[in-house]
Amino acid sequence: MDGDPRSPNAAQRARVPMRSGDREVRTDVKSIEQNEVLLTVEIPSDVVKTSYERTLSRLARETQVPGFRKGRVPRQIVLQRLGEEYVRSQTLNDALPDWYESALTESHVDAVSVPEIDFEAFDQEAEFSFTAKVQVRPTPVLGEYLGVQAPRRSAEVSDAQVEAQLAMLQERLASLAPVEGRPVAPDDFVLLDLEGSSDGKPIEGAKASDYMTQVGHGRLVPGFEENLEGMAVGESKEFSLTFPEDYQAEELRGKDAVFKVHLKEIKTKVVPELDDAFAADASEFETIAELRADVRKRLEQAQEAAARREFAAGVVDAVVANATVAVPPAMVEREAHELLHDLESTIGEQGLTMDAYLAALQKTAEEVEQEMRPRAEHIVKRRLVLEAVSEAEQLAVSDDELRERIKADAQALGREPEQLVIDVWASGRQDLMRAELLMAKTVDFLVEHAAAVEADDEPTEAGAADAEGAAVDMEA
Repeated sequence: MDGDPRSPNAAQRARVPMRSGDREVRTDVKSIEQNEVLLTVEIPSDVVKTSYERTLSRLARETQVPGFRKGRVPRQIVLQRLGEEYVRSQTLNDALPDWYESALTESHVDAVSVPEIDFEAFDQEAEFSFTAKVQVRPTPVLGEYLGVQAPRRSAEVSDAQVEAQLAMLQERLASLAPVEGRPVAPDDFVLLDLEGSSDGKPIEGAKASDYMTQVGHGRLVPGFEENLEGMAVGESKEFSLTFPEDYQAEELRGKDAVFKVHLKEIKTKVVPELDDAFAADASEFETIAELRADVRKRLEQAQEAAARREFAAGVVDAVVANATVAVPPAMVEREAHELLHDLESTIGEQGLTMDAYLAALQKTAEEVEQEMRPRAEHIVKRRLVLEAVSEAEQLAVSDDELRERIKADAQALGREPEQLVIDVWASGRQDLMRAELLMAKTVDFLVEHAAAVEADDEPTEAGAADAEGAAVDMEA
């Protein structure tokens, strides 16, 4: 990789397109640390002078001086009013970013961090030079990436998994039936009026009418539900409890309380039988055999999709493990910040605030972001290696492939396909979408050339979640 400014051994001289007679602006690039280079940029005096004059003209247009129309202030008056040093500093503010960007472009340095720029005195009549220390995008050294091995579990679905899904559907279609002729028993649902007090004063939030709860499931204050057992419909009861020391309401922790309850109704949950009538009520199928077969099919599809994703992730992890790449700290920091931003968006979609989330964790945003750094580094490393593979294999995404993807998205969104294609190009999002599709194509390429090995059939956490999600709504 000699000659590549991203290489640890790189040192080169590049020319930037700012001419001064027979001279050109020169940029020296020297590696100083892993993934870090030092650019030394020399700006000829006439380029400096031109930039200075341009800034002075701008200030003359913008400066208001009594007795002169705005934009008509003589340059000498502007100099007298603002001072030479101010004009020089403004010249640097105007020109230095352009000089730096031009040096990066022409020297082919792919910077990934904010530069540390250093320079000495600036004189509009003399040549100017500055240095910029910046972290650069690394070039991974690929190891073996074709034919790597990764575990792939079976997508077979057991009878127990099918029955578990049917049981979930049963629960969703269960009903409550009144109980007559017996007192409250565990698992009963009870309808009651209640009120609680402590130290002779009502407890806020502890008074309700027609309150329903299930006995024996620990949803209320410890001991409350046990006191309901044995009560009959129409019976009233008063009992004392002590709030636990770890009760969520701090003001009630360890306090004694008195509760008065009046039992209105007792109900029990009735779960429908798994028969043909149940299948007809719960789905579009006429028999329980058809419903059971459909549940199995859906579970198999979910398991297969989960196994495929897990296998692909394992393949990519193996390829990344075989590669050599050191991720610059700036790229890790930026990715960790993006992860924190995504977390904040997710929390907001759930109706919570980031402040409340952090308070529950008893952590600061900075601490959470710091904990995300290992994951951020893995994400960046994975992206860099996949980009290197796509380049090595000359993989690409054509405009036709991109349009087909956009049209597929349009169908999912209920949009007019051709109009969405136009909108994507008009907004400039096509390059981002192309990059995402290229990463997906690269993963598919690696998976096609990978070898599956036997794996534990126990699904991963993600796979288990996918399987559970297969319990689709089949209510008519």
